[in-house]
Amino acid sequence: MKNGLAVGDQQTLRFIVDEGMVAAFEGKTVHRVLSTFHLVYYAELTARKLIEPFLEDYEDAAGSEIFLRHIAPTKVGDSVVVEARLKGIEGRKIICEISASNSSGPISAGTQTQMLIERGGLERL
Repeated sequence: MKNGLAVGDQQTLRFIVDEGMVAAFEGKTVHRVLSTFHLVYYAELTARKLIEPFLEDYEDAAGSEIFLRHIAPTKVGDSVVVEARLKGIEGRKIICEISASNSSGPISAGTQTQMLIERGGLERL
């Protein structure tokens, strides 16, 4: 990794919940609120954006672990803010604390871990 990434560094991502993000299975809407699936997607994306500028040309990172509590619903049309904060680097592991909120308050908290790998390494499996 390139120098400069430090514990406490943060990345923020904002999005508006749309109809394509609601809780649905096999094409059937279950709840017309933000799905946990999409919340996890944005948690992963935000953590990825935090570390991308620090990856060397020969490096990549792959998500290896996520612990996320989805504690409150978010309606279609509401705004969500996701924050990833670097908690630590342990060898090849990059660990971020994740939090998310909507206009009413916190909706999620947890951690996301990425593993440094060789660029293109997963394609050779």
